[in-house]
Amino acid sequence: MHEESADDAVAHGGEPWIPAQADKQAGSTFDAKAASQELMELAQVERVICVDDWYAEKEDTGEAVLAALADGALFPADLEAIADVIPEVALLRDPSTPAELLVDEVRGVWASLDENKRKKIHHVVDSRLGPDGVGAPGEEDEPAAACLRELLAESSEFLTLSLSDWRRKRSSLLTDGKSTLILFDRDFSREGASQTAGEEQISLLLRDAPDTWRIGLLTHTVSEDDAEIETWKTLSRKFEADSSRFLVIAKGRLSVSADGFPRMLKLTLLAPALERLQDSLAEAVNGTWVEAIRKVGGIDPYTLEAALNGDRLTDGTWGPETLLRIATAFTQDSVRAKLRADRTVHLSSKLVTSLSQVKLPSTVNPDRVRQELSGIERLEYFETADHLTGLHFPLEVGDIFAFQKFVDKPHQFERQRSQNARGPRASVGGGEPDLRRLGSEHFMILLSQPCDLAVRSDGKRGNGLEFVRVAPLKTPTDRMITHPGGEGSTSFDLPFFYADSGLGVEVKLSQQHYVPLTALDMCVLSDTGQGLMSANQAMPDHVLPNWQKRFEDLRAWVAKQVDAYKAMEPQSMQGRAADQITAALTGTVASPKLESLISLSRSTVVYGVSRVGRLREPYRSALLSRMAQRDSRDAFDPSLIDKANV
Repeated sequence: MHEESADDAVAHGGEPWIPAQADKQAGSTFDAKAASQELMELAQVERVICVDDWYAEKEDTGEAVLAALADGALFPADLEAIADVIPEVALLRDPSTPAELLVDEVRGVWASLDENKRKKIHHVVDSRLGPDGVGAPGEEDEPAAACLRELLAESSEFLTLSLSDWRRKRSSLLTDGKSTLILFDRDFSREGASQTAGEEQISLLLRDAPDTWRIGLLTHTVSEDDAEIETWKTLSRKFEADSSRFLVIAKGRLSVSADGFPRMLKLTLLAPALERLQDSLAEAVNGTWVEAIRKVGGIDPYTLEAALNGDRLTDGTWGPETLLRIATAFTQDSVRAKLRADRTVHLSSKLVTSLSQVKLPSTVNPDRVRQELSGIERLEYFETADHLTGLHFPLEVGDIFAFQKFVDKPHQFERQRSQNARGPRASVGGGEPDLRRLGSEHFMILLSQPCDLAVRSDGKRGNGLEFVRVAPLKTPTDRMITHPGGEGSTSFDLPFFYADSGLGVEVKLSQQHYVPLTALDMCVLSDTGQGLMSANQAMPDHVLPNWQKRFEDLRAWVAKQVDAYKAMEPQSMQGRAADQITAALTGTVASPKLESLISLSRSTVVYGVSRVGRLREPYRSALLSRMAQRDSRDAFDPSLIDKANV
């Protein structure tokens, strides 16, 4: 075991590199050393072990330098620089000297050279041969090794080991009961091991190390930011072990600037605690749902039959949804109780809270972190279109729709076909009109009262509702939406609406429109989520019983509208007459934002709308409350005094 002192650091590479001082000289106000020490103390780390081939005591025979001379890889200027270090080898200054003679001369004096002279010669060769040159790993590892000692040595026992030292001492270190942070280099080729020997040691350690050990892989082979994360993910799959117990840290955080190291140190110290929180939650949820299922199974047939019938059946509630509601009721308090009673949860949460109080520089690559967190938080706000469409979920307040325009009008195509003028217009579907939508999407959200939207057991709505209110979703240009609700009385903020950017939108309650329910119902009953239906369309799968009757009513309505449209011979009409008739038949006369068309060749009614998502609770109830507040606000006569004169 090699326990390096400050003098040893000088011997390995000249003056020790002190990152804290270097950062202060550069004008930085962040003290990486103080932050690292505080993190270590809060995590109660008793010992730090650094395993790196930099600490291996290996005799420098100069073979790589001699190989460079023998291969003629050095320029005359390089030979001059080496001659300045060892002037006794005068042949280095003569370009005509054979390579074999130069090698013999340098080999003859190498053993007598001190460490400083050897290092200068290695530097000349490294500068010429690039990163694969002699001593390159040492040149890179020197500042990283000194930086680690500077940051971590004062708060804990600090051991520096070569790979052979670690293998020899491994058993005793694992069993002495000390809370340990161990940091492995990745490449141990300077000790004759592989370039991935550090990974192999971590893979073994993940299975053997006590719970009080935290593990890090220090490497030059990755850069900072995302490369660390991607390498960690790759190694996690490779190790097939508890990946939370190690992290990948780029050595560039040590050899260039120490400011980024404390954050990675914090993550390394916290990773096991975060994993324990995840495991505890999973165990609590799994156990609770097992109990809930058992309780649901214990409900007697008399009680269960009553729960699945009555008003719920009349109102169109699907029986399995009622069962889910009952099971959820059994779980509401149990998960919290299990977590509160779990000592591991309290200890892990306490560590997370305490380490989070240490002041660190801003998060590395905040845009990536924000995007990932936005994606997670977006799930709390919105249900996806795939989920709604695939299972044909009924309409709900908070359903989000995309409105677009069409490429073709069928009556235009059919007029051309009937006149046989220039042949069928080239379009999608092999001679059929192109029913694709064109242009940017305009998003709207459904605002109707929930009970009004419910389809009853007869396939109809109890209030005979035909039109519903929607309001546009718009991205403000003067601010970023970060929280739901907002302060405006005529709008409602929704964060994380756009999945790609994480940007939010505001619901413009002052710009409401009315659209026919037939269009939105078709979105429910379509396999694509688009508002269309054919007169000969088959019943989709997964449609609830009440909506099956609604489907039959809509299909009959579509056949009636197509027949009425056909009887008017729209292909013979001029101007916008066919468009106006279409709007009248489909109910979009008073809905300027919603386009519609009727295709005779397909016997289909199509609306320019698709359901693309749904706002979740409690946000949709809050949105409905804001709408009600706006609708019921008091109206006052304007003041006789202009605002500008107040």
